[in-house]
Amino acid sequence: MSVSTSAKASAGRHLSSRDLLRFHMADDPQLSPDGRHIAWVRTQMDAETNAYQSSVFVTEVDSGETRQLSRGGGLHTHPRWSPDGKWIALLATGEVSESDDSAAEMNPQQMRDIGAAVSVVGTGPQLYVVASGGGTVRKLTDLAGGARSHSWSPDGKYLLFTTFVHPQRGLEHDNQSLANDHDPYSHFNQDVLVVTQLRWKSDSLGLVGDYRQHAAYVKFNPDEAEERSKPVLLSLGEYDVASPRWSPDGHYVAAAGNVRPGGDATRHSFILLFDLDRHTPGDPHELFGLAEMRSTDLAWSPDGSTIAVCGHDDPELGHYGNQRLWLISVADGSARCVTKHIDRTLGDYSRNYDMRRYGGDDSPRWIPDGSGLLILVNEGGMVHLHELSLADGSLKQLTTGDLVVEAFTLDANATRIALLIGDDLNPGDIFILKRDTEIISKPKQLTHVNRELLSEIALSPSIRFQFHSEGVEIDAWLVPPLNREPGEKYPVILYTGGGPGGMRASVFVFEFQLFAAQGYAVLHCNARGNQGYGEEFSRVIRGRWGDEDYRDNINCLYAAVEQFDFLDGERIGVAGGSYGGYSAAWIIARHQEFKAAVVDRCLFNRYSFNGTSDIGFLLDQIEFDKQLPWEATDRYLHRSPMQHVAGIRTPTLVVHSALDYRCPVEQGEQLYVVLKRLGVPTELVRFPNENHDLSRAGHPWHRVFRLDRYLDWFERWL
Repeated sequence: MSVSTSAKASAGRHLSSRDLLRFHMADDPQLSPDGRHIAWVRTQMDAETNAYQSSVFVTEVDSGETRQLSRGGGLHTHPRWSPDGKWIALLATGEVSESDDSAAEMNPQQMRDIGAAVSVVGTGPQLYVVASGGGTVRKLTDLAGGARSHSWSPDGKYLLFTTFVHPQRGLEHDNQSLANDHDPYSHFNQDVLVVTQLRWKSDSLGLVGDYRQHAAYVKFNPDEAEERSKPVLLSLGEYDVASPRWSPDGHYVAAAGNVRPGGDATRHSFILLFDLDRHTPGDPHELFGLAEMRSTDLAWSPDGSTIAVCGHDDPELGHYGNQRLWLISVADGSARCVTKHIDRTLGDYSRNYDMRRYGGDDSPRWIPDGSGLLILVNEGGMVHLHELSLADGSLKQLTTGDLVVEAFTLDANATRIALLIGDDLNPGDIFILKRDTEIISKPKQLTHVNRELLSEIALSPSIRFQFHSEGVEIDAWLVPPLNREPGEKYPVILYTGGGPGGMRASVFVFEFQLFAAQGYAVLHCNARGNQGYGEEFSRVIRGRWGDEDYRDNINCLYAAVEQFDFLDGERIGVAGGSYGGYSAAWIIARHQEFKAAVVDRCLFNRYSFNGTSDIGFLLDQIEFDKQLPWEATDRYLHRSPMQHVAGIRTPTLVVHSALDYRCPVEQGEQLYVVLKRLGVPTELVRFPNENHDLSRAGHPWHRVFRLDRYLDWFERWL
């Protein structure tokens, strides 16, 4: 039975690709200890400088009044309240000020034009502190390895953070390791990278070399007249630590890491415990480990006896496994999983969309009396906040609706909850929710960061529908073309999702809305391999890419064309990025009826991917039963679109970024050369100075150019 839709005029003008530059993004809602204010981050794109600018804002909960706390250009992010609520620590690239007339020129990326081989040196943010009511912004660190993942000590006297250091050199000041050397040999060879560790590059960080991420702390002196304290290393060695957090009594620090020999080659992470009373750098106690912790954000119980973390203990599952909640005893390292009865993954796994920066805290948070925790649960293309009771394991859902809760924080008494919420017509805003043990109250929206722009443009609401694929019910979304006419049929673009191990959801995607504004229908679904439907639904494609997931995508297209009478089944296109690029290439190798395709930042050759991607060596353990490429050549090649390209006839645009270390640019270049050799109409769009996140975080004008190339290609062929 088809669904008929009548002509309906949409209010407002249609989107253009340049409207991307006008959108603002909200991130990281941090509720003050007394629950009266929320610090959060607002990011906008600067068309003149082709860069992003982020500032910290503070909103009063009761009145909704908002003021800007930090200024000065660059990226000011990750605000964190001191325990007494008097100070806010933040991370920033470049200089930070509190005055309106700060016009210090800076490069938001803080990149140095010296050709240094190691990207993490001299490019990271530094740690600052400002009074929560405004005032002088004080810089606490000036480190070559930058500062990240910071938190206050319980007494508010110290700030804990991570920084990149060379294990043999330790902490270096920002002007120390990269000082110009008068020796020509040293000066002209500082761009040469020599590495010994396995994880020597990262798509998000760049070239890491032999640097390691370690924990450090610095004393905070409220008296501005006092000399700035020097940071002190807490860990040091041939390993990395992440997400260090103070114990409630301030005597211990817990962090995630793997100090075991060969730890780089595995997904295993351990809770590491540092005793501050007896500590020397590099001597953590290994408390407990899991096969995978996709989020290493640790949460101490209020009494300091227990550490909560999400992960799973099956070494064969990798990113397909549910991220379950574990409670670890600090006394003896014993652990128990308290969400085994919940066949869903925790945290927000709907993140891979183009209108987000970094979200914020999505990991479990303790209720102050220790009776339970607040958690985010992925369910059928939605992410909602729940309260988990430790007494009986019951869940109470605190938010409702077809939406995504991306991040949340609590006040000291857990009476109020700050939320970042988005849906298919709003990229995201800050909300406040009153926690009530008896009823579910509706969150109150405090910000409207895109109110002006959203009021002048027309958007196409998503239509959620279900279809059956080989006996499994699949959730799908159709973004219809705007202002469609009765009886008219419109081309449809099937978007294959990235991952795997993520989740398609009811969220705002600028790219989808842009195509709807130009007369295309956009289709996407939660094919198997995604989260939100149980572990078996996700894990079924382990080692079987291109089987169930491929059939789900194709069946989604067939079902939509049958169900919605305005879709033209003769004008179908396909597009996807990352694993979605893999899927798009896999599809056009088998279906010549597609009129156009865009394959973006793809994985094309799984054999070469193993040694060139920053995570390639981790996938063989999960996808190929620990067999290396030369041990299972046929398996690697069979699961590669490259091996099946002879059937491709679809005109295909290949898009890739030169600094993509997740799916290296050679993957896209291989596809382009193959298509040229086959005589298939094709173009290669290769972006310099961009990584795997081009569509989400690339230079603004590159993002616009990319969208224009998509539109041009589909206009030509579809």
